[in-house]
Amino acid sequence: NIKMKKILFFITTILTLTACEKSPGEGGTSRISGNVTYFTTTWNAQTSNMDTIYYPKSSKDVYIIYSDNENDIFDDKTETDWNGNFHFQYLRKGDYTIYTYVDSIVVNTITYDYPIFKHTTISENNSDVVLESFIISK
Repeated sequence: NIKMKKILFFITTILTLTACEKSPGEGGTSRISGNVTYFTTTWNAQTSNMDTIYYPKSSKDVYIIYSDNENDIFDDKTETDWNGNFHFQYLRKGDYTIYTYVDSIVVNTITYDYPIFKHTTISENNSDVVLESFIISK
């Protein structure tokens, strides 16, 4: 009878542990990646047109929140590589918010950095979610 109770307890414990839904965050098999691109627009006197030049932004901080709430504190951050690319890996299924900051603007001598957010969901394990580029005016 005691042996049967131990077996029943073991089976119940295993089922409880495997039935738990894990929240978004580290510990999974998925990845979110993207790119940060800057652009400048200048007047070209030779062509009498505005020229727009796009270039990758290296060494830019990118943040991740393990929810879709932009007001939560970030859970992790990374930096873009030489080509403006970034990724967060080993993520579980769930909702995520990725953001970076537009470089400082000055209004009435007050410096202000403002965030640009992107929301995404990982719905399956072993997913590779690619975000649209963050395109930021310089």
